[in-house]
Amino acid sequence: MKKQFRLPLVMAALLVAGMPAGVQAQKLFFLFAHGQYASPVQNNFRNNYNYGAGAEGGAGLGFGKTFVIGTVGYTLFNAAAKSEAGNLTYIPVKIGLRHYILPGNLLFIHADAGMATIKIKGDGSSSRFTGDVGAGVKLGPLEAGVAYNGFSQSDPSGYASWLEFKVGWRMGL
Repeated sequence: MKKQFRLPLVMAALLVAGMPAGVQAQKLFFLFAHGQYASPVQNNFRNNYNYGAGAEGGAGLGFGKTFVIGTVGYTLFNAAAKSEAGNLTYIPVKIGLRHYILPGNLLFIHADAGMATIKIKGDGSSSRFTGDVGAGVKLGPLEAGVAYNGFSQSDPSGYASWLEFKVGWRMGL
């Protein structure tokens, strides 16, 4: 090993060795990626779309049990055969909070809000408010969760909503 790297590495090792065990175990930053399946809930949305499939990715920054989360996703909703609506593309950009509720950061609850680009095949795209609330479980690098998700609409129903089932990985740093 080159001499110029020895001293910084030895000092870093001493610093880590001198920290309390609880601080060493803290992960202050993490990245995640999930595949997701969406099942429409709101009547009008459920009548027009069978299901949605997509992915999301993001990062979390925090300390202890609470993290600020940033998420970007993509979901394609398949139009129902009896509907005149075309397939719908949902691309959200959200910020929110994730809080772990058990020792070992096993279970978590989360809430996110932001803006989404909505594009219906044959129509133009528009930006809408979007938000979700949910819970999940973390088992090592794997995560699974469920969320109630949706976006605002201009029609009388007010909010297109669905249950979203997510599975993916998480890497803490």
